Amino acid sequence: MMVYRKTQVNGLVLGTLGLFLAVLFLSGCGQTHQIDKVQKSGFLGDYSQLREGNKGEAQLLYINPAADIAAYDKILMDPVKVYSSKNGKLSKLPKEDVKHIVNYLDAAMREQLKTHYDLVDKTGKGVMRVRLAITEADGSNVVLDTASSVLPIGAAIGGVQRVATGSYGDVGKAGIEAELLDSQTGKRLAAAVDRRAGEKYTGKFDKFNKWRAVQGACDYWAVRLSHRLAELRSKTGR
Repeated sequence: MMVYRKTQVNGLVLGTLGLFLAVLFLSGCGQTHQIDKVQKSGFLGDYSQLREGNKGEAQLLYINPAADIAAYDKILMDPVKVYSSKNGKLSKLPKEDVKHIVNYLDAAMREQLKTHYDLVDKTGKGVMRVRLAITEADGSNVVLDTASSVLPIGAAIGGVQRVATGSYGDVGKAGIEAELLDSQTGKRLAAAVDRRAGEKYTGKFDKFNKWRAVQGACDYWAVRLSHRLAELRSKTGR
């Protein structure tokens, strides 16, 4: 009888642990979400052409109505810039962390864009120049993020923060500004400003990765830019 009860207790412990892991790692479906409040870093210089984006678009967006996006079949990527105020968290990060973020965004963009374009290292006819800047990168607080994901009071507080500020506490955030130009004339073809924050649950075993939200945002922007360019090219019938 005592053995039977011990087995039941062990089963309860294992069940609780399984529930903990399911909540911690396997819930949810998205890695990041858009933050309501946008911040202009100054990287783009002129923001007068940008409008508020619609659902599924960047927070601020400009697409040159006269641009023939389909005329471009090659992309020249500028080195990813870091553009942040002196008081911003991004400017205070260790150099190795900044390098990791910059390299991650560059690699994510190249991986997606090469599916539709030839990546080149010189200006020329049919070459679109891509300028990118990381304007915000705030890593998650792994300990607090994990605790607030599984403790009821932490989850409740996180929900309140999500409603009040547009993001959960302790999960990390990222910001980007992007511009597409004709590589020969410098004419602006498109520009965008966006900010994203991490979700509490991503559906991946990445809870202990401090930069999971930043990397998730970079992945999202890379896929979105690639798909958006493909859409614009298809509209012209080329």
